[in-house]
Amino acid sequence: MSMREMAGRPLPGMRAGLYSIKGGKEQAQLQFLILKQQDASVTAELQHIVRKTPDPTEWAKNGLRILAERYYQDDFNFCNKITALFSVDSDVATALVTAGECHLKFKQDSVEHSFDFGVSMLDETNVDYQATWWHNRLFNPTLPGKVIVLEFVPRLDAVD
Repeated sequence: MSMREMAGRPLPGMRAGLYSIKGGKEQAQLQFLILKQQDASVTAELQHIVRKTPDPTEWAKNGLRILAERYYQDDFNFCNKITALFSVDSDVATALVTAGECHLKFKQDSVEHSFDFGVSMLDETNVDYQATWWHNRLFNPTLPGKVIVLEFVPRLDAVD
């Protein structure tokens, strides 16, 4: 729906409230990228789109086409990991890496889901880091080269 009807803009359900595992108040709202099982070819196409023209309008137009046709077309090839991108000086990212875990609450309309997640920082060479960076680059022409990408893996033993 986000690809077709909202020109790629994230839906509210793609954001989550961030909480400590121990509970308490919401600490932040984060936006996530859901990851495909094997999306290296899509990442390569996104890289090509960005590198072939300096026009960010073309990046978004062509990137949305690729994402709609090849990335979000089906829902059965996604893995259970999600990623989020942060600036290198993000206190939230630092706190998440230090804690190594968090609780996320996703909500879209009247549907809400809560999960505990393990959190780790990805290296720049990691395929999920690359997928996250290039996906974000399509829609943010001022994205810095150095960022922090965190991976969130659900702790299925702690599902509400």
